[in-house]
Amino acid sequence: MIHGGLAGFLLVLSLNLLNGNGWGVTLTHSCIAALAFAIVSRWFMRSLFSELHLAVWEHQQAAAKAAALAEEEAAEAAEPAEGV
Repeated sequence: MIHGGLAGFLLVLSLNLLNGNGWGVTLTHSCIAALAFAIVSRWFMRSLFSELHLAVWEHQQAAAKAAALAEEEAAEAAEPAEGV
């Protein structure tokens, strides 16, 4: 979040200085951009980690299901055939 805010601040600061805006306007716009970039980067990182956590959980569930299915098949193969 801090890196996003800093990137937004520096980007808008440099663009405003290149356009020849005054220091007051430049700093105001840069501070607003820092806040906006920080909020967007926090949202993005939260959604990224949430999706990564979900992917790991789904992988663990699939592995547990496959292990249970393999145990069930092994138990069926070990039982002698009835009625023969």
